[in-house]
Amino acid sequence: MGCRVTLPEPSVPRAGTPALEGDPISANLRAPVRPSRVLVYEKLRQGTFIVDALEAQGFDVELPYGPHATLLRHARFSEESFIELAQGFDAVLGISSARFTRRVFERLPDLKAVSKIGIGHDVVDLDAASDLGVAVTNTPSRVEIDCVAEHAIALLLAAAKRMDFYTTSRMQSGGWLDPSVPAQALRGRVLGLIGFGRIARAVARRLAGWEVELIAHDISVTPGEIHQGVRMVSFDELLAQSDFVSLHSSTQAGGKPILDANTIPKLKPGVILVNTARGLLIDQGALNTALTSGHVAVAALDVFEPEPPILGEPLLDRMNLLATPHSASTVAEAEHDMEALAVSNLVELFGGLAPEALLTSNSGRLDAASDVSHS
Repeated sequence: MGCRVTLPEPSVPRAGTPALEGDPISANLRAPVRPSRVLVYEKLRQGTFIVDALEAQGFDVELPYGPHATLLRHARFSEESFIELAQGFDAVLGISSARFTRRVFERLPDLKAVSKIGIGHDVVDLDAASDLGVAVTNTPSRVEIDCVAEHAIALLLAAAKRMDFYTTSRMQSGGWLDPSVPAQALRGRVLGLIGFGRIARAVARRLAGWEVELIAHDISVTPGEIHQGVRMVSFDELLAQSDFVSLHSSTQAGGKPILDANTIPKLKPGVILVNTARGLLIDQGALNTALTSGHVAVAALDVFEPEPPILGEPLLDRMNLLATPHSASTVAEAEHDMEALAVSNLVELFGGLAPEALLTSNSGRLDAASDVSHS
């Protein structure tokens, strides 16, 4: 049997029950694998804690930048530089600064597990990981889910009240109300949720008493069904009917945007658009055009592609853009919860257990290492 890190229990949804309820559970998987080398490839708030927690469980941990180094969280490794950095490690732990492609898995034959911090896992080719026997986990923390839902609503309210325009700096320069820039009420309007996973459902629960009509589109749910008081509709119906649109979807195959030059014109004129999910969901050039024309009244974005945006990104020059730096879950409680779960995932994997947050169907490299170490 594996053992857990002694921590406040991370808040993970239990399989087979409604999202956001229950505690993590694990199943027997294999004999423990020891010793194991872990690379923590990003600067994390709890960097020292992570090292101490993993070392207490017998892992050999390396932080190439040191626990107190300054590293841009979203600075990206090139494929080749990450392959060079991660050679010889049994596991890696981090957020999103490295992309795990088939080539990365092939070039890192010792890699047995990826402990991904955060719910999103778009930076990992899960099919390739399963094909090559690399276990991948994420951290669907209830605290993170709550924080992102709150952030989406905060952006929605700020955009509806035109806080993109009515700013402190405007008043400091003598500006005041402008009749041509009215705020909007949420009451009686339609909010469309693209994607209806844990975060979208958390948004819906919080807005249930706001007298907002809630509709949603999700490829896994049949249009016409009602869930949590939310009416499921087709994608085109959502675009045409929504006064506000909030994105909570995973990316499409190949990274194709959901909202692009073909679909943005189908949005209701004057729509307010919120994205706290993934930058790849929106074609930023097409959005820039729609903001300039006014077809999209305001866009409120917490995510971009790439991150951080390139210097001179035209979208950032739009007066009707509200932007935050992928900070929806940058709350101390959420970060601790996710990082504690990321540690527990590795402890369970290498302790012979299957974490509840396991995303891949084949952990063959761990199985092979277990067979060797116990032969």
